[in-house]
Amino acid sequence: MLEIKNLEISFFDGKKQIRRTDSVSFEVREGEILALVGESGCGKSITALSIPGLLARNGRVTGGEILYRGRDLLKLSEKELDAVRGREIAMIFQDIMYSLNPVFTIGNQMIEGMRKHLGYSKAQAREEAIRLLERVGIRESERVMKSYPHMLSGGMRQRVMIAMALSCKPRMLIADEPTTALDVTIQLQIMQLLRSLRDEYGMSILLITHDIALVTEMADRVVVMYAGQCVEQADTERLLKAPAHPYTRALLAAIPDIKHDKSRRLYSIRGAVPENYQDMTGCRFAPRCELADSCTKCGGWHTLPDGRRVRCDLAGQEG
Repeated sequence: MLEIKNLEISFFDGKKQIRRTDSVSFEVREGEILALVGESGCGKSITALSIPGLLARNGRVTGGEILYRGRDLLKLSEKELDAVRGREIAMIFQDIMYSLNPVFTIGNQMIEGMRKHLGYSKAQAREEAIRLLERVGIRESERVMKSYPHMLSGGMRQRVMIAMALSCKPRMLIADEPTTALDVTIQLQIMQLLRSLRDEYGMSILLITHDIALVTEMADRVVVMYAGQCVEQADTERLLKAPAHPYTRALLAAIPDIKHDKSRRLYSIRGAVPENYQDMTGCRFAPRCELADSCTKCGGWHTLPDGRRVRCDLAGQEG
């Protein structure tokens, strides 16, 4: 469905070019849920925004390809991209506070996309919008249709955004932290909804999240990102049971587990994600890695016998 090849994204400050992702490559298969995980600042969201061409004005894809069903989206005109956005590829944005237009009602914003992409009449689009709002857990859908974004809570706006993203029955959904503003009960409902729609429409989902529990329940495969690079790719079960990259192992070790003893101290990854990682050579995780003294610190790709790919020189070594 989607193939990212050696993606490089840069931002420009005057004449200065700052590279934020480097040789990012992964694929999302037909009907698959692929999770993109990693700490804040690793490049997950800008990778997602680059797919439908929604980077900030000073951002630009400076290398690689974004192939959607065989077509390179980077070579499409703005008009051709408009036909893809919403209808073929939809997105649930992370920053919900600024993702809805403050001067239009929720009803107007939901109806517009369905009339343009699906050819619905105003009455048909309104009826479908009400149905979708109810499916994402909004009971007073008639009132919400007449409301402006500032009249709704953060959780309500989050659900409206999810309903809008699903309104044109896209073939692919990019969900950037889709349940951040929702309580646990609603999170479960939304995830069940996304999974049922995936099964109903054969929709592929690129799920960006910090929530490993969500990854466990939802994802078929996982791509781990660190400092603008992919560092590990594997099936979800395999990655959770036997993480091969030290960064993946550290992320999993930092998660609390009710099965562990109460006296157990949670693991903490020392340091922070570097800001100017474009100037780093070799393994970018080496300054924070407890095993760095045992390797060459090159951080090259290795394919393990089980098929997973890992950017670590120690990957696959016994112990």
